[in-house]
This record gives sequence, structure tokens and C-alpha cells, in this order.
Amino acid sequence: MIPAPDGCLVALGEAMIRLSPPGRQRLEQASSLEVEVGGAELNALVAFARLGGRARWVSRLAATALGRRIQAHALAHRVETMIDWEPAGRTGVYFVERGAIPRPGEVLYERMGSAATGLSPGCFDWSTALDGAAGFHTTGITLALGDGPRAAALEALAAARRQGLITGFDLNYRMRLWSPDVAVRAVREALPLVDVFFATAFDLRLVLAMDGEPVALARAVRERFGVGLVVVGTRRQLEARLVEQQVTAVGDRVASSPDYRAEVVDPLGAGDALAGAFWAARLAGADLDQAADLAARAAALKHTVPGDVLVAGPEDLEALGPGPTRRTVIR
Repeated sequence: MIPAPDGCLVALGEAMIRLSPPGRQRLEQASSLEVEVGGAELNALVAFARLGGRARWVSRLAATALGRRIQAHALAHRVETMIDWEPAGRTGVYFVERGAIPRPGEVLYERMGSAATGLSPGCFDWSTALDGAAGFHTTGITLALGDGPRAAALEALAAARRQGLITGFDLNYRMRLWSPDVAVRAVREALPLVDVFFATAFDLRLVLAMDGEPVALARAVRERFGVGLVVVGTRRQLEARLVEQQVTAVGDRVASSPDYRAEVVDPLGAGDALAGAFWAARLAGADLDQAADLAARAAALKHTVPGDVLVAGPEDLEALGPGPTRRTVIR
């Protein structure tokens, strides 16, 4: 596979407590809940760290037992933390019901007023937070938390650019957090500061307000916003609990991974695993084909693991074989 990544990856974003009924129970019938931690940027850092990289998570947490539980999760996965603690703050919580045919899975958020919504410019000394870093990563979820977090993310991206780091941004659009119009305005403001843009085909169409196939849309984003590299994840549903994951990276040339099949145990966090693995490959000096391949493997494997994070190492990803050969059409 790849050697250990060179340099630290720093990410800014919120993490929350995830509560799930056991098995496939519904919330209204549950008498107990499984406790886990999830957050897009932290999930990506966990994948990066498990692939041998040095990772640092920058966030704002409530100075309570729940906030400390989130920090302990990060540290347990070898992710360094830089936290702005809010005394008596509130921790965001989300509930996940696992579906069963024909009932879909459900996610219920209780995150309004969380400590992370208090992020603002000046919360962190970015010269310190980015010390020793090679890359910086954040997502559209952080931008969606409010004006303060949005400004803090832009401040961080600008600081990373000034320090010569590679900057990454995953749109990760969530319709329950903001409307498409608001999201597009915020993302378009961020993209001129971004070197690597992680997106789905839906994300690309949202940003460009146009239709088209993914590679053409990715090229349009590069041309319009000056993004050096667009990484597009594609998940195809084959059967009720079987998916096929593929990644295409569009830069000066196009690289596409094989298709990797996976049984779906928990679909949450697959895109974050994709981003973390892609970062690991690129900071290890891998070429575009290797990076797209590792990212697709990580996203596929995440589907098989309960919870939000990819609990796997390089040997697990190396053992994963592609599905039947599919011809990828590049235009």
C-alpha cells in the first residue's frame, strides 16, 4: 500500500454524541441506547490517523462530561486535540435508527445551540494550531453551523494558505442544516481558498447550478473557482444491503478507482473515510491513481463497520478486492 503520511493533517469542525437503539429498534421502543461519537472532520482525521498519519482536531466543546467523552474518543484514535472549552456549554446529540426493508434509516439531530456554534474568528491562534501541518481540512457542515463558524472556517483556510499548506474542503451538504441557496453562497466564498474539493455529483450540481456528468462538472469547478483537484465519490446501490463504491479524482488529468463492493452495516461516515484516506495517500506522496484507489477502498470498508468512524488499518484496506470489472466512461 502506501508509506506513512508526511506531516500533520489539521481539521476544524464539530463532533457530537451519537445515540442509537440496539439492533434495528425504533427510538420510540428503545429501552437503552448505544453511545458513540461522530463528526465529519473528526471522522476523516480518525481514518487518516489509522493509516499512519499524525492528526490534530481543532474544535469547541462543552466543558462537561459529554464534551470530555468526545475528546476521549479523538485521543483514543490517536488524534491530537486543540479545544476551546465552553463552561456549562451544550453538546450536540444525534440519534440514528438503523432501517430494515422497507423502513429506511433515520437520523434525528438535537444540535442547536451547541458549543461549536460559538466558533468565531480569533478562537484559535492558527499559527500554533497549524504548526507542523502539511494539510488543513474542513467541511460544509462547519459552514452551516452559523455566521461565526463560517467565518472561523474561512479564517482557518486563509491561514493555511498563507502558511503554504494544502487545503481541503468537503461540501458534505446537509439539507437539515441549511437551504441550497445559502449553502451555495457560502461554499462559493470558500472555494477560492481550497486546493482539494471533495464532493458527490449532487454537490457539484448544487455548487454549479447546472446538470452534467461528474467529470465535466468537476472540470467546471476547477475552471470557475481555481480548485486544483476535485475528488468525486460515487456510491451505487446494487441490492438492498449491497453497494459499490468508486472514486474519481479530477486534476490536470483524471484518475478513477475500480469499483469496490460492500455489505452495508452502517453507511454513515463513508465519505469522511474517503477523505481521510485520500489525504493519507497524497501526504504520503502517492500518485493520483493510488489516492483514488485507497479512498474508494476506505469508503467501501466503512460501510461494513458500525458507528461513524472507519476502524481499520492499512492491512484491511490492502486485503479488499475490487468487484466485477466495470468500464468507467470519462468524458
